[in-house]
Amino acid sequence: MAPTTTTLVGPPEIYRSHQNTTVSPPSSTTTITSHPFIDAMISHFNSTTLSPTDPPMGYTENNSATYLSTGNPCLDFFFHIVPDTPPQIVTQRLLQSWQHDPLKTLKLVCNLRGVRGTGKSDKEGYYTSVLWLHENHPKTLVCNLACMADFGYFKDLPEILYRLLEGADVRKKAKEEHLKRSRHYRRYNESKRVGRSRRRSRKEKKSVPREQRFCWR
Repeated sequence: MAPTTTTLVGPPEIYRSHQNTTVSPPSSTTTITSHPFIDAMISHFNSTTLSPTDPPMGYTENNSATYLSTGNPCLDFFFHIVPDTPPQIVTQRLLQSWQHDPLKTLKLVCNLRGVRGTGKSDKEGYYTSVLWLHENHPKTLVCNLACMADFGYFKDLPEILYRLLEGADVRKKAKEEHLKRSRHYRRYNESKRVGRSRRRSRKEKKSVPREQRFCWR
């Protein structure tokens, strides 16, 4: 059985860029094509006066030196968006990556939810990205709902709808409320247990004759 392939419907930005490009008529003379990278390498081949600026440096959680950015927003989004990343950081890097390359960013969003060996299985980062798409590029999101269900689960669709209706942090609020109820329930059970032990001790004292209690004192 041949493996099925999933095709994403690209954002409108990539189609606009193709429409704006004009095709020049073929010329009769033979032209030599060049590549910007090769041209830059050849032009500065023997130059020793170049002083490229180093990327900004920072520190990891273990105080080890590291680069804060790779210079490619899409690559930064891939490496820096991990489980437990704050939603503000996710949306910030998502915006930068989308401005750099919308189609690759859309693929990276699907990679966040990939649960069958196709991604990171980071559902919170994925839901944050999908809500950002709904707010900024709703048509792109609608055209790719079927593909996103293939990368993740079908239950992701009602979960996305639930968060759109109740708020992006509805699950966080529900978890905090559950923890509060759990702590209150534990305190209530503890007070009941202490009350039962006190009543039991009073009953035991009453069952002992008064003269014997005075002897113990």
